[in-house]
Amino acid sequence: MKELNYHPNLNARSLVSSYTQVIGLVLPDDSDAFYQNPFFPSVLRGIAQVASENHYAIQIATGKDEKERLKAISQMVYGKRVDGLIFLYAEEEDPLVKLVADEQFPFLILGKSISPFIPLVDNDNVQAGFDATEYFIKKGCKRIAFIGGAKKLFVTQDRLTGYESALKQYQLPIDGNLTYFATEFLEEKGYQFSKLLFQHDPQIDAIITTDSLLAEGVCDYITKHQLDVPVLSFDSVNPKLNLAAYVDINSLELGRVSLETILQIINDAKSNKQICYRQLIAHKIIEK
Repeated sequence: MKELNYHPNLNARSLVSSYTQVIGLVLPDDSDAFYQNPFFPSVLRGIAQVASENHYAIQIATGKDEKERLKAISQMVYGKRVDGLIFLYAEEEDPLVKLVADEQFPFLILGKSISPFIPLVDNDNVQAGFDATEYFIKKGCKRIAFIGGAKKLFVTQDRLTGYESALKQYQLPIDGNLTYFATEFLEEKGYQFSKLLFQHDPQIDAIITTDSLLAEGVCDYITKHQLDVPVLSFDSVNPKLNLAAYVDINSLELGRVSLETILQIINDAKSNKQICYRQLIAHKIIEK
């Protein structure tokens, strides 16, 4: 576990209450990708801003695999080292989330859950996927490829659903050969999938990527092969990338609202309030 680089003096407050003034952040499995991906530093900045405003410290739970992360979270929960947890990812049947939920420990997910009882902060990623696809359709594109993250992630599933819904609404065919899913958000995956896409269909006229690192690989392939194919990505994009547009999902606000919400959950738990904590943060398409 690692501490972020600010440390309010919490000793006096901890002595007079059972609260630690610390919030735990749970990283996704692939922590290397976490540190490389510009989305997460932006979210962390928002979290850290609100934590500092409320005199809270942040502690990060990570590990090389699920077993290590489960151990780190167990120590946080059972050792009462934190007042609440924020999961910086969302996937189906997560044993880490199950452990925390079963213990009725304050937590929320940055993302989606199929359970109506899980607190969360998220974007409407189905609508965002639809809007991204519709953007290209209205530009006259008909062979639009989709490169997403791991299919187990709700964010990938939802953006894919939006992509397919837009194709259906505009009566364009859904071709499974135009969709690829990366188990890791890495630039080389974007490059590799671009090569496969154009080998299958040289007539591709637009590409949507759900991650800025994947977009870097896609743009690199397109530039090296002198292709005139527009690319759209999501959120914190490298300004040097030659993108047609990107979907701004307000990652800083996602972080701020996540911390504000977990503090509300913690405070409401003191008086045994039970509220459905669900916040959706707006997105918008920005042309470059």
